Amino acid sequence: MYTPKFKPTLLATSITFSLFASNVAAQQSELQEVVVSATRTEQDIKDVSASIETVSSNDINQEMATDPKQALKYTPGVDAQGSGRFGISGYNIRGMEDSRVKVMVDGVEQPTPYNPGSKEQRSYPNNIEVDTLSAIEINKGPSSTLYGSDALGGVVLFKTKDPSDVLITDGDENRFGIKSGYTSADETFKNTLTWALRNGDLETLLMLTYANGHETETHSDGADITGPDRGAADPADKEIGNLLAKVYYQVNEANRVGLAVEYNQRNYDETELSYEGYEIFPGFVYTNNYNEDETQRLRISLLHDWQMNTTIADSLSWSLTYQGTDSLSKNYDTTPSNGQRERRRDAKDTSIQLDAQFDKLVELNSSYHQLTYGLTFINDEFKLDNTDHKFDFGTVTPGSTGMPDSTVQKWGVYLQDQAFFLQERLILTAGLRYDSFSTSPEADDGFSTQYPDSDSDAFTGKIGAVYHFSENFSGFTQISQGFKAPTVYDLYYFYNQGAVVEPNPDLQPEKSTSYEIGFRGNNDSTRFEVVAFYNDYTNFISDVSLGTIDGKDGYTKENINKAEIYGAEFSSTTMLDQAFGAPKGLYSKLSVAYAEGRDKDTGDHLDSVAPLTGNIGLGYDSTNFVYGGLINITMAASKDDWTTEDNFVTPGYSLVDLTTYYRPVQDLTLRAGLFNAFDKKYWLYSDVNGRSQGDNQDFYTQPGRNWGISLDYQF
Repeated sequence: MYTPKFKPTLLATSITFSLFASNVAAQQSELQEVVVSATRTEQDIKDVSASIETVSSNDINQEMATDPKQALKYTPGVDAQGSGRFGISGYNIRGMEDSRVKVMVDGVEQPTPYNPGSKEQRSYPNNIEVDTLSAIEINKGPSSTLYGSDALGGVVLFKTKDPSDVLITDGDENRFGIKSGYTSADETFKNTLTWALRNGDLETLLMLTYANGHETETHSDGADITGPDRGAADPADKEIGNLLAKVYYQVNEANRVGLAVEYNQRNYDETELSYEGYEIFPGFVYTNNYNEDETQRLRISLLHDWQMNTTIADSLSWSLTYQGTDSLSKNYDTTPSNGQRERRRDAKDTSIQLDAQFDKLVELNSSYHQLTYGLTFINDEFKLDNTDHKFDFGTVTPGSTGMPDSTVQKWGVYLQDQAFFLQERLILTAGLRYDSFSTSPEADDGFSTQYPDSDSDAFTGKIGAVYHFSENFSGFTQISQGFKAPTVYDLYYFYNQGAVVEPNPDLQPEKSTSYEIGFRGNNDSTRFEVVAFYNDYTNFISDVSLGTIDGKDGYTKENINKAEIYGAEFSSTTMLDQAFGAPKGLYSKLSVAYAEGRDKDTGDHLDSVAPLTGNIGLGYDSTNFVYGGLINITMAASKDDWTTEDNFVTPGYSLVDLTTYYRPVQDLTLRAGLFNAFDKKYWLYSDVNGRSQGDNQDFYTQPGRNWGISLDYQF
């Protein structure tokens, strides 16, 4: 017989407390997970009707991850993409990527990825320091009902630490920490300092991170030569600084206010030896190529939690955030026709975001309902300031942007009801959201044509159910919708070199509908989840031919394509000592992700869908966690189902990673890791998309055998 976890009155108290004091520290065991992304309120994952993946700060430390890409590498169905000069370019969830996956930090929307196709300029939402994170949550299905535009394929939510994540008591306390590490793959030294304080009703947190290193190496057998056949990575120096500061004050029993400041800066100076001597056409050769990049992100958030206890809401949480990002790239080279030059490319994104969320628990005779409703408003200004300096000629001219500066405004309202029936055996969740958005372009010296504004809106909904067959076994299913508003690039990008690309300000949002069904099991020794999904996408924005324009092939973008992605995933964690009588402290992890996708109009495979992947982990923790270790074996099938037949086929591979730790005293942890232990030469499929079999592929390999060490002292 199924026994409910809480009586309704106790549940009401628990929910209200979590909404008002969500920063209370609580250490979760290996087999327990609490998530926020599925319903915007904190709850046990067993009551969630969707597939959610979480990576905790403990996971990040255990795997010795130094960036989000490494933190997510064992997560089924999820990939962080890109590396090198411009860093992580975005996230792929079950075959959806780029602006079709929403990225958020502490509930704050991050800028849409910008890649005009040239190698001189990129702007990505990647300035995120993993040492400051308490968790990463990935909502794998369309999530626009709660998070609005760009959640077509899912959401990646980064949650930074609060003072309560560092403090270990409930009373007044000061706590300090220093974490230092070195990674051989990029020869990077990294240090993070932490200070947390609780004094009466005041809590504060300050975290400072500084790292300096070099380029991430390719496999060691790549040719260390100059020119397009280079296999070694281009030499580079990088420097990263990050600040996270938070202050919370309990004004009275009903009100808590806070201030959060986050600043990240990354400098990357690279000598492009791989481009030296490249001849784009006869007589036009690039020499003396080097780049200086600087990216910055500043976020300032004002926060207020109010325990209202009124008819309309039990609580209100609202925030007002300013965020500014700046990606400056200085590209230097020498060519026969231009001489020595600098192409300065500066992309700025400045936003103001207002969020307000109300929560209300309604108890009825045979059920109770957790109502969540609210609104979001975002004003985002995107600007490009591109300049060409030709030093031999003494000229300074506006550089090509291909896009106008634009102001994007979005606002949305949402309502969700999570209803508990049959003494919590049956949980139904329904949500509805309305979003409106507009884009206003502005002409300038870099983009002189004035185009009309673009306006659109969208309704999205979801409905899901969880049924607990017993205390330890449940099934879940969900139908959810997503959409992506056309980006500034989609609407207004113009190009007329070699071919012509005409803007289309009349584009409509891309849309998706996802169907999920799965089962979860959880007892004292094992937790598992198996899920099958089918995602249907419509109104995909794609290039269509306009025929010949001024003697050139002409194209524009229209909502024409339809696509589908389907697959299945499995994940489990087992305490082997409890399940099978193995030595105490031994545990295992297993995950498998399979997906297929195709363009429903052409029948072609979707290049963005990952091949079959799996991970097996075997770990051990001694009594009181004095020492332990983890072996991870990652396996990936070959990627050969490309749209273009000549695309490079990525071979399948198996990798072995080993990490270990030792705590000589309670507050000091020493860690060491050996990665790609057998020096396997391999490629990530996303790095070779669009590259033919005849291209030099060594330049795109991943690092061979490499290692890392770290020291973490918290006192």
